Formats: sequence, structure tokens, C-alpha cells
Amino acid sequence: MFFPFAKSDSIISSVPPQTIPILIIFVSIVGFTIIVERLVYYWKLKAIPQDHFKRVRELAREQKWDEAKDVLGQDVQSPAAVLLRMAFELKRRGIEFWEEDIRQEGFRQIYLMERYLTGLGTIATIAPLLGVLGTVIGIVRSFAEGAGTQGAEVGISEALITTAMGLGIAIPAYIFYNLFSRMKEERITEMENVTDLVLPHLNK
Repeated sequence: MFFPFAKSDSIISSVPPQTIPILIIFVSIVGFTIIVERLVYYWKLKAIPQDHFKRVRELAREQKWDEAKDVLGQDVQSPAAVLLRMAFELKRRGIEFWEEDIRQEGFRQIYLMERYLTGLGTIATIAPLLGVLGTVIGIVRSFAEGAGTQGAEVGISEALITTAMGLGIAIPAYIFYNLFSRMKEERITEMENVTDLVLPHLNK
């Protein structure tokens, strides 16, 4: 049976054994960087304390914008708090079309929360595929070099190592992708609830 890849001078044999592992390492560095950056970002997005939120609603109902903004403070960095502080500031300054500015800021906050998540999800998907690719190349290399040769041992080692590396990257990437996605949804839900309960008082 004619099999052009099962030759020592084939395309597969010409690929250095370290090619796929190096590629997987590069992907892992990118994924690790995204995970660290998102952990730091989401760690700062503390939800508005319930007692603070009740006080903010009361002050908004009384149209005391400065006091409501002071209650939120600057330490609470959740998207909901950012929107409320911006709304109180715009209302205090007498900006007429403040709703449009708040809407744009809401979209910006969602964008900031979703940033890099697509890349992390892509890494979680392609990492095991790269491992499978390395496995296939390693097995083909071992057949091409012949049983019992040093090239065959290199091919088998390449197949096993790339599989383990791919799974070792994909599993934590997938876990953190789901974690960040859940945290994003929680912050978006808080943002929607807060704006529905407080912002109507600003139109009175």
C-alpha cells in the first residue's frame, strides 16, 4: 500500500519533533497571561453592598445626587457602581441627555468584561487539538523511522508529551473561561437590576 508519509524523507519526518510542543507552550503563555489579567480585573469588581444600595436608592429618590455619589465611594468598582456614579454626576451637572451617556457607558463596561474571553475560549478549544496533532505526527514519525530505532522512540515520546501538554492547558483554560463568564453574567445582572431600580428616580 502506497503511503507517502511513512518515509524517512517525508514531510512529517522533516518537521522537527519540538515544533508542536513549542507551539503549545506559546499558546499556554498567552492563556496564562489572559487568566492572570482577568483574575486581577474581576477581583476588583466588587458588588455594591446591600446596605449601601438601599441608602443610594433613598438619596436618589430625594434627588440628593452628591450624597448618593459619596455613599458609593470610589472603592466599589463594579460596572453598576460606575454607572450610578456617572449618572449622579451627569444629573448634578444638569446634562439633559444623560440617558444616552449612561447607555454608552453600559456598553463599554460590557465590552471590558468580555475582553479576552473569546481568546481564552479559543485556547481551551485548540489546545487539545494541537495535542492530537502532535500525537498524529509523533505516531507517523515512529512508523516512518521504523520500529526499534531512535527516531521511533522520539516519535512515540512526541505523541505522548503533546497529548499531555494539550490537555494540561485546555482543562484550566476551560475552567477559567467558565468562571469568568459566570462572573461577567453576575455583574451584568447587577448592572441591569441597579439601573432599573435607581435610574428611574433621576427622571422625576
